[in-house]
Amino acid sequence: MSILHERNQIIELNRLSMAERWSFDLTGKRIHLSVDGGCGGTTFGLHCAVDCIQSGGRVLWASPEMPNATRFSQLFASLNIVESSRFHALNLIGAMDRCVDAVVEAEQSLPRVSLVVLDDWCSPTGRIEKDHMKAVLDLAKRMNTKTTLLLISKSGTDVTGSNELYRSRSKSEFENNDFEIWGLVEGQRSIVHLDKNGDVDDVRIQESGFVIV
Repeated sequence: MSILHERNQIIELNRLSMAERWSFDLTGKRIHLSVDGGCGGTTFGLHCAVDCIQSGGRVLWASPEMPNATRFSQLFASLNIVESSRFHALNLIGAMDRCVDAVVEAEQSLPRVSLVVLDDWCSPTGRIEKDHMKAVLDLAKRMNTKTTLLLISKSGTDVTGSNELYRSRSKSEFENNDFEIWGLVEGQRSIVHLDKNGDVDDVRIQESGFVIV
């Protein structure tokens, strides 16, 4: 058996195994995903990136650092070389408004961009910086209305004693600008709760991504 044939078989098996993966129509959504600790925010973003690429789209990924190489390889194992080339990483370092300008320029110049992900785009604790907030709201307005924008950040600390699954920072400001508020919260027995604007899915994280429990 040739190496190419073996690789094609592996890709096909991975595609079949992904049939039970979590999926959701994200087209045109503006989402602020708050992540409780390290329970899979970057993995969720990569999961969505794979789905968009398999649907024929292109992904812009902006973050201070690239995702873990091993995790990236696991999630992208189902894509061939041509498909993987539709994932574009941008360095999210420096003035936030200039980073947004670079994202907008890439989104407008590259064909079929369907998802823009900003991972770890703000400080991990405390209030979200005003300049960062202003920049991402500006980004949401300047992007194509059919392109999905996914912002991934750490959840805030709940000091009120409420029964909320997670604390989304700057929640009201995002909601006032037509963002959906999503959250990832670690549960028991390796289950993660994915809150989609109040609609909760229980999922597990596998090598191929998120799988519905």
